[in-house]
Amino acid sequence: MLITDLNSQFIELGQRARELASLLAEAEEKYWVLCIDRALPRVDANELAGATLILGCFGGMDTLSDLTIGKGFEAQDPIRYRNLNARLNHVRTETFEAARRIAARQTW
Repeated sequence: MLITDLNSQFIELGQRARELASLLAEAEEKYWVLCIDRALPRVDANELAGATLILGCFGGMDTLSDLTIGKGFEAQDPIRYRNLNARLNHVRTETFEAARRIAARQTW
């Protein structure tokens, strides 16, 4: 049962991380796409390192935590700008929480 639960958590993290990478690619945030893509093989292999690589993208200044995307739309299309960043905030939070759940496990 524990393995299945852990496996499900890794599947969820992979889905969230891919969704985040897709949104970042749409916003042409190549650096962050590269960071997420680097972690995905380890997430897919159910390795703790995949979750910790993703968590390493968060926290502190100039990290994924404080990223704002679509700055070019801020003046010309403020609704699109707000929507992009609302999507980013949601997917970013879901990805962080999925990675944190795995990294916080006490049993491996």
